[in-house]
Amino acid sequence: MSQLVECVPNFSEGRNGKVIDAIANAISSTEGCLLLDVDPGPSTNRTVYTFVGSPLAVVEGALHAAKVAYELIDMAQHKGEHPRMGALDVCPFIPVRNVTMEECVNCANQFGKRLAEDLGVPVYLYGEAAQQENRRLLPSIRAGEYEGLQDKVVVIHALHLI
Repeated sequence: MSQLVECVPNFSEGRNGKVIDAIANAISSTEGCLLLDVDPGPSTNRTVYTFVGSPLAVVEGALHAAKVAYELIDMAQHKGEHPRMGALDVCPFIPVRNVTMEECVNCANQFGKRLAEDLGVPVYLYGEAAQQENRRLLPSIRAGEYEGLQDKVVVIHALHLI
């Protein structure tokens, strides 16, 4: 039986249908990815996508979607009720079939490394994938939200944590 991983990225756009559709298309056009749900929230101004595939396919699908979001979402203009860190807020990888949590952590690491390299954006791994204990819980990472990100990046570089 094949491996199956669920990916549930949350993007900081819940109102603009063209952007929501472009991100959905980036996922669904990725070979091996099956888009299961798109759930936009106008008040939170975020959309939760749910898709499945092999570990490799979901990493690729998440990267394609993140690159589209990076191009189309202007965080300087973003307003919504939900705390957020960027155009892509969270991107969990969840074991479904014949996959361990350790393999999903590997997906998160591959995704984060490639996203940072390709787009030059900071990436924070959380939950099981956290590389530092103070980054396990989302509220501690989200403190200061997007507007406070610049200060976090300066401190992290000064401490040589990245």
